[in-house]
Amino acid sequence: MKKREITTLFKKHMLRHIVFSTFLEFGPVLLFLASFERVSIYSSTMILMVATIISTIVTYRLQKRIPYLALYVAFITIVFGYMTIHFHEVKFIQMRDTLYDVTCALTLMLGFVFNIRFLKLAFHGVIPMTNRAWDTLTRLWIFYFIVNAVCNELVRRLLSLEEWFIFKSSFVVIACIFGLSALYYSYEGIEEEVTV
Repeated sequence: MKKREITTLFKKHMLRHIVFSTFLEFGPVLLFLASFERVSIYSSTMILMVATIISTIVTYRLQKRIPYLALYVAFITIVFGYMTIHFHEVKFIQMRDTLYDVTCALTLMLGFVFNIRFLKLAFHGVIPMTNRAWDTLTRLWIFYFIVNAVCNELVRRLLSLEEWFIFKSSFVVIACIFGLSALYYSYEGIEEEVTV
């Protein structure tokens, strides 16, 4: 017998996917931040590049489809990482974060213009929500990306490299808290058929 019920955010497979996706997203950055205490910024950049490539491959193997966002992150990480190491200029790896945030914000904004819900396309298979919920979540992430880009540029230009690393470390925590809070705030389940 089948009946229809509203999906909830706290199903095991949803929570598992959120936790694992967060690990794949921030794992390379955490290695980058942790290695800075022990090796040079250029060695840390190389670690970030390698870890990002590995993370992208794992994401592809798990999702069994092309992970466009992960590929984009890997691309800009390799390009800006190479420029950092080749020119011995740390500003390039710092600017990578600004470019990423600005690109994500603009992409989500364009989605509104052309009525394409990019977050829904990326995550609806794991976190089914109403269109209104996806729109709310998208607006919140646009706000986050813009704030993060502005803060990153201010810190990069005005403070030392060590202070920038402290800033990046704090923003990893902030991003995780913000992401979970935004999802919880936005979430509206949809009806799905379940077997009873």
